[in-house]
Amino acid sequence: MRNKFWNQHTAEVKEVMSSVRQDHINNLIEGIWETYESQKQFFICGNGGSALNASHFAQDLSKGVIENGSSKPRIRAISLCNDIGFITATSNDDCYDNIFVNQLIIYANHGDSLFVLSGSGNSENVVRAVDYAKSNGINTYGILGYAGGILKAKLQKYIHINYNHMETCEAVMSVILHYIMCELKSRYESNRSIGI
Repeated sequence: MRNKFWNQHTAEVKEVMSSVRQDHINNLIEGIWETYESQKQFFICGNGGSALNASHFAQDLSKGVIENGSSKPRIRAISLCNDIGFITATSNDDCYDNIFVNQLIIYANHGDSLFVLSGSGNSENVVRAVDYAKSNGINTYGILGYAGGILKAKLQKYIHINYNHMETCEAVMSVILHYIMCELKSRYESNRSIGI
């Protein structure tokens, strides 16, 4: 019984992975690389499992792409999900819908990038962050599940995981984020080998 469920789950993840558009992944990689080359900051956010994926991705970008010993600066990637004091204070004194946008108001500058992760594409706090970013010259990228929700029409570049099962969407997000990190690392190392 356990093996049957495992086989079903892995087959499901593989099927969903194969439906993700590679050109959209490549577009996101280009956007992240452009942010890095412009020496701009990269902010990431999401809720629940997507919040944890956001924190993991920020760590992978800032530490994993360019390692110790390089003369090049690292990617400045920041998860907006990590400051529990700010998040709880904003939720208590203002509202949960503003936990990300209020951080962008403080830290983000014109030309920076916002990368959102949303299983539904409809989370109000993420939508508000994207709206603020668009109004203030901040690039907007993301990975969306289900039908893409409101955010699908708002983001400049996105990957759509068109599947109606949250756990599968979050699992596929994690695979994609690791792939993006590895591609960026490969690009950096290739450039370094030819003196760029």
